[in-house]
Amino acid sequence: MSSASIRLIAFLYLIVLSTQYIGIDNFWFARDLIAKGQWWRLVSAHFIHANSVHLLLNMSALALILALFDRVFGTFEWLVLIMMSAIIQSLAMYFYMPQVVYYVGFSGVIHSLYVAGTVKLITNASERVMAFILLCLVTLKLLTESLEQGISVTEKMIGSHVLTEAHLMGAVIGLAFSVGVIVLEKIQSRLNS
Repeated sequence: MSSASIRLIAFLYLIVLSTQYIGIDNFWFARDLIAKGQWWRLVSAHFIHANSVHLLLNMSALALILALFDRVFGTFEWLVLIMMSAIIQSLAMYFYMPQVVYYVGFSGVIHSLYVAGTVKLITNASERVMAFILLCLVTLKLLTESLEQGISVTEKMIGSHVLTEAHLMGAVIGLAFSVGVIVLEKIQSRLNS
């Protein structure tokens, strides 16, 4: 893993631990408080967790994803994707999912990172088979979740409901982001040649 990825993980861990320490009540997605102007909750909700098990699961997943896809994007691109994913998911929850009154967690963003990394990896011929396997695995996971299978273990571990729609939204955002990056790279390559 590159030193840039290690610094990114350390930076994100610092944000997450700081918000947990200050108190999740100040940061979670709370529909009524967002309506009253507390717009920061659209981003901050993704950096807090229901409890330490939830935090450990998501931060472990983040470290694994950045280790797997370390060279696929630069630090700036990862940060853009993280912020874009958090904001788009929260706006979708706020405007299109009125049943979501409260939300915390990074798992939707994690799905964005995973899918974006996997799709971008497909462009590397030597990594293509592994990328397709990884893409099949996340597709299977999302299908299983949409059929309401396999999520109960996670819910028991974290003691909270898992919003599987956030996982799907994250995957779609990751797909769109990586396709956008690939298209921009091809355009830039043609302009430079």
